[in-house]
Amino acid sequence: MLWEELSWPKHEKTVAAGATVVMPFAAIEQHGPHNPVVVDTCLSTSVCQKAVDGMENVLLTPTMWAGLSPHHMEFPGTLTLSLETYLAVIQDLVRSVARHGYKKVLLVNGHGGNVASLQAAALSLKHELGITIWMVTYFRLGNEIAEKIRHGEIGSMGHSGEFETSMMLHLRPDLVDMEAAEKQVWKRAHPLMIQDMHRGGLLNAPADFTRDTKPLGVSGDPSVATAENGEKFYEATAERLRDIIQSLASL
Repeated sequence: MLWEELSWPKHEKTVAAGATVVMPFAAIEQHGPHNPVVVDTCLSTSVCQKAVDGMENVLLTPTMWAGLSPHHMEFPGTLTLSLETYLAVIQDLVRSVARHGYKKVLLVNGHGGNVASLQAAALSLKHELGITIWMVTYFRLGNEIAEKIRHGEIGSMGHSGEFETSMMLHLRPDLVDMEAAEKQVWKRAHPLMIQDMHRGGLLNAPADFTRDTKPLGVSGDPSVATAENGEKFYEATAERLRDIIQSLASL
């Protein structure tokens, strides 16, 4: 069920039925010369829609498209909130959901820059509101399938690289310009830092997307992306997300 398609009396009934609420969070930011700025919003929304399709007593809210993207602001098209505003938006949206009586909430993230804010907000909201609130980043649910079928080297699945571009080729090929897709793998200073979307991350270093460090705005290898793999990434992440939703709904 889509949150925005229910009337208030229907919302009242779904609250009484103990419905679970899935809330996607994403971004509008540059994704290189080959992808549109809507990538994060498109992919997180699509995966969530696929995951909840046909599920009873589960509500999907509209995607919160504005995220924390100050590290992409040197590239036109990027829209960002400040950290303070973004935390306030997350908290106010979840408070609104909880105010109506919903007790189980899953935050689904689609942008790496949002992770820390969503985790911090979820911790605070759990203790403030007394609800069950979980948070997951959808593309990390693709770690296993990425390991099995990736074409590129470690590092190829960074920002707007093989993983995201493959999914866009599957879901919105009309928005992808593969002639402009070029390899630009980001070599990190320590192996425990994030190597790409599916490797590393124990050691945190703030993202650095500037015209000097990453002139294309890319960290990865989109040139090896395929729609065939994109479909497999899409199906696998949606399936694992559905399992998480079912687990939360069963509580």
